[in-house]
Amino acid sequence: MDRMRIYEIIYALTSIDGRESVLFGNSGPYAREAFSRSLTGQAFPEIWFELPLSGDPWLDFHSLVSYDDVAGTQAAYQGHGGVYADALRWFAAQQPTKVRQLALSYDTRVGDIDNPAIQLLVNKRDPQVQAEFLKAVGREDAVESYLTFANAMQREWYDCYIGTFPGRQETGHPSWVRVECIVSDNQREYANDIETIKQHLANVGLVDIDEEALLNIRLLARSSFPLEFQFNIDEQGKALPVLSASVRFSHQDWSDASRRQEIISLMLELQGRGLADSRWQQLASSLFAKRVSHEDESSLISCCPTFVKLRWRDGEPPDAKAYLIAQAE
Repeated sequence: MDRMRIYEIIYALTSIDGRESVLFGNSGPYAREAFSRSLTGQAFPEIWFELPLSGDPWLDFHSLVSYDDVAGTQAAYQGHGGVYADALRWFAAQQPTKVRQLALSYDTRVGDIDNPAIQLLVNKRDPQVQAEFLKAVGREDAVESYLTFANAMQREWYDCYIGTFPGRQETGHPSWVRVECIVSDNQREYANDIETIKQHLANVGLVDIDEEALLNIRLLARSSFPLEFQFNIDEQGKALPVLSASVRFSHQDWSDASRRQEIISLMLELQGRGLADSRWQQLASSLFAKRVSHEDESSLISCCPTFVKLRWRDGEPPDAKAYLIAQAE
């Protein structure tokens, strides 16, 4: 099936029954244009809808191409000319054991579809791969600072993602990069000991995390869902005073009664702590998996509310976001 048609079906299914106004706001047309510009190869990309869980509704859009879809090709993004062409060629030339996905991310909440960020998702901890990626996107200046961070983080952490955001500026730090880490076995420690969380964050440069943030991180760590941290890294390899912590859900989590109840209990707790309002209750309605057909073609499409993320920025109140991940085969 035509990929634009598939996208429109997915968007319609996630936004019907009033969910568009509650979850996405007015960002839908920009997300559609961002999708069309992100196509490469022949496969349907994995798409992420990022949305806030309080305040005015909006939508940011992410498109992820898998290594298997472009391996060994000279693929290019259809709507961006030469932007990130070197990164895509580098990605297509890697080994499957090293890289997993290449993502374009758009600030569609403000209508910016001309300056996407780019991120690499990897299969295992290997700082040299991330360093090569930074060179491929023209950020050789950030290699040393990234490696400094990678050496300082916990041995158990797996830095699954690195990205650069040319359209966004951190005051005084124009050359920052973003790194996301799955905390792995440390999650059990964090569930029981706030001081361990505090020390591990201090090791990478975050030394002023307040008690409330630590308690909320512990709340996430005590769940049975995998915990991840996200950092913005400065030119010295230290984490800037911006921290995100998230947990990941699967289709199976939403389908199993006890796991689904655990998600609901967690979201009720976040709402009770003032980090989310009642719109999280719309997330379960966006879960689907179905086959759609047009003429003699068909495709299996699915959508799952996959991440809930808490974010703290220095001097600002914390907020919460959710991510819906959709696919087509």
